[in-house]
Amino acid sequence: MRFVHLRLIGPAIGGVALFIAAMATVPYYGAARIDGEARVQQETLVERNLALWIADIEFALTSWTIWDEAIAKLDNTFDFEWTDRNVGSSLIGTSRTRFAAVLKPDDSLLYARTDETVKLRPFFARGAERIVADAEPLVADVRKREAGPKGQGIPKPIAISRIEVIGQDAVLLSASLFQPDFGTAQVSGPRAPVLITAMPIGSSLQDFFGTRFLLDDARVSPLSEVAPERARSEIAVGPDGEIQVLSWRPPTPARDMLYQATPLVLTVFVVLLVGGFLLVRISQTTAQMLVGRERMMTHAATHDVLTGLANRALLDAAYLESISSGPFVVACLDLDGFKGVNDTFGHAIGDDLLRAVATRLRANTRDMDRLFRLGGDEFAILMPSITIADAEAACWRLGEALSAPMYLPGAYPPGHRIEIAASFGLCHVMSPETSRDVAFRSADDALYQAKSLGRGRVVVAESVDAGEQTAVTGDLRRAAASLRG
Repeated sequence: MRFVHLRLIGPAIGGVALFIAAMATVPYYGAARIDGEARVQQETLVERNLALWIADIEFALTSWTIWDEAIAKLDNTFDFEWTDRNVGSSLIGTSRTRFAAVLKPDDSLLYARTDETVKLRPFFARGAERIVADAEPLVADVRKREAGPKGQGIPKPIAISRIEVIGQDAVLLSASLFQPDFGTAQVSGPRAPVLITAMPIGSSLQDFFGTRFLLDDARVSPLSEVAPERARSEIAVGPDGEIQVLSWRPPTPARDMLYQATPLVLTVFVVLLVGGFLLVRISQTTAQMLVGRERMMTHAATHDVLTGLANRALLDAAYLESISSGPFVVACLDLDGFKGVNDTFGHAIGDDLLRAVATRLRANTRDMDRLFRLGGDEFAILMPSITIADAEAACWRLGEALSAPMYLPGAYPPGHRIEIAASFGLCHVMSPETSRDVAFRSADDALYQAKSLGRGRVVVAESVDAGEQTAVTGDLRRAAASLRG
């Protein structure tokens, strides 16, 4: 009788067991797919973040490379004292660059300078000739792009960078082409000089990128040593040319969910409906965690880490949104006296000052105004639904707020006041046909004119025609450029 009973209920029990086993197996396959998508998404965001970081540094180098006077003093007639003051000392003194070299048009070494503070570090101790030799592939890419077609007006930057690792010493090595900006000096031959710079990355490479990109268990190692289950991104080159990979433990929200749900899976054998309900709730929590991580990574890619303001990655979208809503004002502003603060008190105090400036900008602009940090001490504001007269008055008030004394924590005498000012250039965008480049060029020209008039000035651009640039504005840009040394 028991045997008959078993034959009757056995298939049912087997069917139920197979069904439960199938239900338990399906989530594991789904978890692998979800975790794989999360890993690819995070790898893509890290690569974009890294590209944006390098692009910001390359853009900062244009202050030295796209410059008529640099062509005149380096290519037309070499002036060592000018080069040492306006290239070597200026780069090392006003940025994190610690090595600067200039190559002749034939790619031989013309000038080199290494900061005394890094001469004993493994990368820099090898000497200028070896560093320049490391940069040969970058120079070759620059020369290839130099030979391509050239546009009208101020040239686009031509720069290539890569990270090199020697032991624990990580350095961003860049090659940038010198180009004239307004044509007062021209390259004497078919090729121009090239600037080679090396910027050490402050902490260990894995700590630097792990903290910057919010990565779990970040490591830097050759590709051959990276375990298959780890997410990775190629970031650097070792001394023997081997690719160095940044790897980290990828997010596994679905797998974590399954581990947490194991007791519930056992409970399914007893109460299937209750177990299914709990599984759905955990899945919802996992989805929310994925969305939260994605938002954090997206925010890190589109906002300045130091001030929290939007960066250049959001500028195009914000401009298109503003121009579709009607006339608006583009305001470019530059801090007056910021370099003196950096030189006197150090970059840490300079960073504190930039954060304080961002706080005052937020407090003294409207909710609808869009704030951006373009790089260094340069900021921009998109001001919708405002007349040019009201925008000019608002910028004067904003300049007064920024010029109020600041008391920042740091290594200087207690009670010491820090005072800066800000110059503004305004452009009134009336036509939806006006491109972002044209509007910002006009505002930038007005900013140069404001700075030429003294500290804390506001100047409104007369025109946003991309094809017009007055001789006065050109002279002012050249005058401002000559002061950067």
